[in-house]
Amino acid sequence: MQEKTDILAINPGSTSTKVGVFRVENGDGAPAGAGDSKGTSVRELFVETINHNPNHLLAYETLEAQLPYRQEVIKSVLDDNNYKMERLQAVVGRGGQLPGLKSGGYQVNPQFCQDMMSPKNVQHASNMGAPLAYGIAAPLGIPSFIYDSTRGCELTEVAKISGLEELVRYGNCHVLNARAQAINYGRQINKEYKELNLVVCHMGGGITVSAHRDGKIIDDSSYDEGPMSPERTGGVQLTSWTKLCFSGKYTEEEMQKLICGKGGIYSYLGVTDCRQVEKMIEEGNQRAKLVYETMAYQVAKSIAAMTVALKGQVDAIILTGGAAHSKLLTDMIQQYAGHLGAFVIMAGEDELAALAGGAARILAGEEAANLYENH
Repeated sequence: MQEKTDILAINPGSTSTKVGVFRVENGDGAPAGAGDSKGTSVRELFVETINHNPNHLLAYETLEAQLPYRQEVIKSVLDDNNYKMERLQAVVGRGGQLPGLKSGGYQVNPQFCQDMMSPKNVQHASNMGAPLAYGIAAPLGIPSFIYDSTRGCELTEVAKISGLEELVRYGNCHVLNARAQAINYGRQINKEYKELNLVVCHMGGGITVSAHRDGKIIDDSSYDEGPMSPERTGGVQLTSWTKLCFSGKYTEEEMQKLICGKGGIYSYLGVTDCRQVEKMIEEGNQRAKLVYETMAYQVAKSIAAMTVALKGQVDAIILTGGAAHSKLLTDMIQQYAGHLGAFVIMAGEDELAALAGGAARILAGEEAANLYENH
């Protein structure tokens, strides 16, 4: 590896593009999620979030059509920071909704980009991460990667069975931040992540809980079957849901919005910010208090379920994500689930640093990039 190894990290969102350049270093001082017990870490040189005009994005009929525009935005960020692209040694993008991926990194190639952008996949902004990274890296002659796609779970065979033969369970959770915090926790206690059995609960607008063993996510409780969250329903009773689907009150699109966007705390209180909920509680709103405790209760039940996936052998339970800043929430979760193991609060997230950290470990030879095969 060259003396100075710089990595460009790209995280495309529905109405934003997060861009950061990180320098690979060895030793202590790594940001959360950016290194492992072997010492490879990354230092932020600069990070920017570009918020796009939603009306402008609507002019593009597909995600693929947005790529040239987003790529120019990324290049303008580098120019504005007087950073020459020729100094980069790698580019890493957010992993998207391509089925069949494992955890960790994949080196991006044209076939990977094509399959990631396929209309057969869930059309999510993260799908643009791979082609954006490749589009910048290829002309420079440097590698491009994605790291820890949301589909990067490796469920056990027993976990894949759904209860209905024609439906197979697949992992779909906050893989990037969950594994980054798990790796960082291993660094803190001087152990390898792959040696630990962990339950990681990411709490943001959506909440997912995952079971980690041998460096893999072997089961998860995702946003459509796990706990309710600030804006998502979580798992609901199927008989009631089926009746609602055929009630004539909602279109299919509107039902999808109930699952993700208008469910959870929003459906009860009309807000999605936990700080607003806590203000309501402080002002004596008993309904807000009940709904907030219900979310904590459901999170605790999902944590308990993931301890089953680990057969009760749990080294730690990590609470992370933006909502983990809420002491009221984390305290309630521990009141319900404290008997399951030792809790560790690692609030917040740094997904750009997590992406760059993953690419850094691949460049350092500490991890091998997965080989993509057309699924």
